[in-house]
Amino acid sequence: MKAMRTLALTTTAITALFAAQTGSAHALTLTQVLRHESGIFDKSAAEIVAFDAGSKRFYVVDGAAPSIEVLQLGDGTSAADATWSEAGTLALTADESPTSVAVHNGVIAAAVHGSKDQGRPGKVIFFDGAGARLAEVAVGSLPDMVTFTPDGKYVLTANEGEPTDAADPDGSVSIIDISGGVKDAKAVTVGFESLDAETMRKAGVRVFPGKAPKEDFEPEYIAVSPDSQMAWVALQEANAFARIDIPGGALIDVVALGTKDHSQPGNGMDPNDKDSAVNIAPVPVRGLYMPDSIAAVEIGGKTYVVSANEGDARKEDERVEKANIDDKALSADEKKHLARLKISTIDGDTDGDGDIDVLHSYGARSFSIWNADGSLLWDSGDQIETITADRLGQKFNTSNDDNKYEGRSDDKGPEPEAIDVGVIDGKTYAFVGLERVGGVMMFNITNPEKPVFVGYENNRDFAGSLDFSLPSDLKVAGDLGPESVKFISADNNPYGVPLLAVASEVSGTVTVYTITP
Repeated sequence: MKAMRTLALTTTAITALFAAQTGSAHALTLTQVLRHESGIFDKSAAEIVAFDAGSKRFYVVDGAAPSIEVLQLGDGTSAADATWSEAGTLALTADESPTSVAVHNGVIAAAVHGSKDQGRPGKVIFFDGAGARLAEVAVGSLPDMVTFTPDGKYVLTANEGEPTDAADPDGSVSIIDISGGVKDAKAVTVGFESLDAETMRKAGVRVFPGKAPKEDFEPEYIAVSPDSQMAWVALQEANAFARIDIPGGALIDVVALGTKDHSQPGNGMDPNDKDSAVNIAPVPVRGLYMPDSIAAVEIGGKTYVVSANEGDARKEDERVEKANIDDKALSADEKKHLARLKISTIDGDTDGDGDIDVLHSYGARSFSIWNADGSLLWDSGDQIETITADRLGQKFNTSNDDNKYEGRSDDKGPEPEAIDVGVIDGKTYAFVGLERVGGVMMFNITNPEKPVFVGYENNRDFAGSLDFSLPSDLKVAGDLGPESVKFISADNNPYGVPLLAVASEVSGTVTVYTITP
């Protein structure tokens, strides 16, 4: 096993080092200007955030209530004097549980689902900027994400179709045509019935044993091309993208994302939560990218997809020390070092003899940039763990519900969960929310082949004495578990400066920052 390293670089030095690779040293600074506290710990009281410039309202999915809260900005025109106030909730019935919300030109689309016993039937409810209910359209089971196309003609939902004790609904993508107005909306649902498991597996797509793609695939997130013609759909557990022809209402293909070789320099990880040290180094493991949030962006006339590579297991994971691993797969030292790492038990049996020959872990502890065809262009390697280790020291790889040092090293590390992109002064940036250790990492991706780290903001208080379940301690704990980030351009808010809104599900908070180059 290659020697492990303990980091001693300062974040400033890391920023300068990465900037030197591209000749750009322009950092971004996030300055908090607004924060809303639900006072509810670990109940998903703030999951998704969206903003409507016309009404100056933020919409927040509160999974604890459940409801969609409305936060109204005040009349000020300077971010330094920004205020907001609670302005009620969108009108939902008791059997309409919200999962996502999106806004386009004053129209609000809320994705909701029915009861678990009924298979979580989904629908999208449309509201105007004043909160009046306009129309509703049925979609697939458990619509976990909703988005408008940039031209505003379509609304898409990622229908996750998670299994229940009673049934395993099909995963799908619904496309709602609202070009004639939401009251005349027409929907089609695109599924995966035409695909068979064996063909998918041969193409490198992950399909669970005994399952067909139509029920096994669980669409997680959607990115739409700037011309509103194509959608990329994150099939997280399948480690793949589905590509959808939006106007045609049809599945184009499913593209396997492959694996990340953590044995290569620059792709290392810290896999051990019990050694009380930061040991980021190459290890003989393949990482399943398994992105959660994705976004599409046009740079230099070409479209790319950026992904936050969180990773997700169902119940097929096991620690290396307990897994059935081929005797030749690891040396004794490697097996000891990797003993605590959680890996997949359904991947890596390359010779078909029933044991694991190649280890596969969940998530890539990174964010990636993909070409439009789904091929990998660039990955951040071990930068996210390296930077958080340097910045946070003894709070490296803590989770979002406690302050235990290295508590997530054995699992998925910092877990990049949320991602959005935006243009500031002609430069394109990616904003990556880290679900476990917290904070937002920022990269200049103007050159998508050579992105540059430009900043990291984390407002957590890591005091070991904090008890997050106590309202008084939760109030000072900072943001825990960023679930979504939303870039708001300078010309799309009353303050005339770029903003970033962050919804954090564990702390139940929404925080708005100004972004300063």
